Amino acid sequence: MANVSTRTLQLRLLILVFLAFVPALGFFWYANRELRTLQLEAKEQALSQRAQDIATEYRLLLDESGRYLATLAEFPQVRSGRSASCGEYLQKALQHAEEYTTLSIIGMDGYLACGAVTPEGELYLGDRAYFTRASSRGTYSVGNFALGRMSGLPVVGVAQPIMEDGQVAWILAASLNLGILADRASENPLPEGYTFTILNPEKRVMVRLPLTGDFTLADSVGALAEIDFPSLPQGKQPVIVTGTDLDGVTRLFAVAPLRGSTGDPQGFLAFGRTQATLMEEVDAIVDTELRFLAGGALVLLALAWVLGHFWVARYPKA
Repeated sequence: MANVSTRTLQLRLLILVFLAFVPALGFFWYANRELRTLQLEAKEQALSQRAQDIATEYRLLLDESGRYLATLAEFPQVRSGRSASCGEYLQKALQHAEEYTTLSIIGMDGYLACGAVTPEGELYLGDRAYFTRASSRGTYSVGNFALGRMSGLPVVGVAQPIMEDGQVAWILAASLNLGILADRASENPLPEGYTFTILNPEKRVMVRLPLTGDFTLADSVGALAEIDFPSLPQGKQPVIVTGTDLDGVTRLFAVAPLRGSTGDPQGFLAFGRTQATLMEEVDAIVDTELRFLAGGALVLLALAWVLGHFWVARYPKA
């Protein structure tokens, strides 16, 4: 009879422990949902931060370009405009400035006077935005995204006016290679299934990563992105949106504006990741955390059972 009573007490204890464990199952379900939400938000934040870092890098490159051109404009070989030493000097300067594809002196008539890279015939640059802005404002100016006429690479033109007697006499211009931003974007390990795209405000592609796969740099540069691809964001901060990428794959994008020296948006960049890859990473992290949580709960359940069994065995009539 005592044995039956003991078994009954043990069974009751097991039921009691199980009932006490039921709320833990609800907490486990709630934790599973919340952990996934938090991890997804963390992944989105990391993507947004990467986009913001490259946008900030772009502003720094523009600021550095302004200081570089202002310094270069003080040398007599550059201020001389069409002198024989001008082109040779700019060639040497370009060898130590890998972020630029060209360095040029442009006359007020809009024609190339001398440059580190010179075409066979005359080259008219008076229609470039950087030239018109620098010549009219008399200050360092940034142009629009374009494909370089001589290099064929995606660039943004920057220009520094050279003043004589209070008037603009020449325009010292440089073409900043936008591919530098792609290099900076890929300096740190990039997640699987990512894309990196730089576009002008009209959504024409200037730079595209990765360089392998269905869409390469040569395939997509100059292409106009479809309507479902993310557009230039309105604010100053990166935004997270879902859209259709150039390869037709739906991705989650961190989109950030690229602003010039005046703060106006010249274009934008988009870091994209597939939802499937993103959720696989989230699931892996959450599953690991939940395993620890479940393991801890099972240990507590086993401990409660062992202690209860010990109590019943020692105090059967309690």
